[in-house]
Amino acid sequence: MAKVEPLTATIDLGHRFVEAIVAHDWEAVAACFEPSAEFRAVVPNAQRPFREHTGGEAAAGQIQKWFGDADVTELMESEVDQIADRVRITYRIHEHEPDGWYDVEQVAFVTPGEAGFEQMNLVCSGFRPAG
Repeated sequence: MAKVEPLTATIDLGHRFVEAIVAHDWEAVAACFEPSAEFRAVVPNAQRPFREHTGGEAAAGQIQKWFGDADVTELMESEVDQIADRVRITYRIHEHEPDGWYDVEQVAFVTPGEAGFEQMNLVCSGFRPAG
């Protein structure tokens, strides 16, 4: 079995990605992706559970649709780790939307590219009412 080198730059980029979401810095979110990156997400929506986009701006636009309405966004926890030749990014966010407080957790698996995330596959818990 071949040894996989540490993906330090992508791990650092994963931390910046989470920080950008919490800061609602959508340009910084977009900058985490390569221009032709593939973004796929599975969300708890019975009519349309899959989201697919190409490019950093489109991926950031989707993330902004999820988190952009909040007037308060707090990071509860996050972790960025290497898993073989990919990087796993997890984060749990507590935020205030126009209709109340919610918790949401997302887990993303990233394939690194030369200029950012080449591919991201993400699964979302959905926005759960905070108890």
